[in-house]
Amino acid sequence: MKSIMNIPGLKDVLITKIEEIEGKYALYIELPKVPHTCPSCRSTTSKVHDYRIQRISHLKWFERLTVLYYKRRRYSCSCGKRFSEKSSFIDRYQRFSKEWNQVIQILGVKSPTFKSVAEKMGTSISTVIRRFDKVAEKQLTSGVKLPKIIALDEYKGDTNAGKFQLVIANAETHEPIDILPNRRKDTIKQYLQKHGDQVEIVVMDMNQSFKAAVKEALNRPVIIAD
Repeated sequence: MKSIMNIPGLKDVLITKIEEIEGKYALYIELPKVPHTCPSCRSTTSKVHDYRIQRISHLKWFERLTVLYYKRRRYSCSCGKRFSEKSSFIDRYQRFSKEWNQVIQILGVKSPTFKSVAEKMGTSISTVIRRFDKVAEKQLTSGVKLPKIIALDEYKGDTNAGKFQLVIANAETHEPIDILPNRRKDTIKQYLQKHGDQVEIVVMDMNQSFKAAVKEALNRPVIIAD
């Protein structure tokens, strides 16, 4: 029965053994042996050179963390090239399955803190942040244009860029426009110089770094104390 069970993200995988190790499920898996195309000479080979065991973090199974022990097959070609078999559930040089990476990216966006995601998925906060950064990088646009009236405010976050981040919002609609990784003067100044051509009024508290950055970056804006 173990060899024909269907687990999300593990299509066509053969499960040879299941055991419980320190509260986690350990699944020992392998792929069926099939002919592969040599990436060097493009000929087909079915000759197996050796096997290597790869440990992979996967999604929870029955509310328990799951670890895969993948018996990865390496093929050998007549041209002398040795290469690993193709697998649909993990990318090259990864220690986490594709499904795991997809889930943690979604949780990183939707969950209240990175710490809660790390605890749920059994990983480190820094790993969660790296996955979040990848999502953010894809979603960011280069054409940010600040409106005539903006508001600046700090908040305490939990990123690897600093303890405090800075929110830039439309002061009229209260809609958040962007978040800077920290509240340092140089960071704020460079951002406003790049995107603040149309800004005339800035609503903010009287933080000295804020005041200095705004005055140096913008052309004599009206500052409203919040």
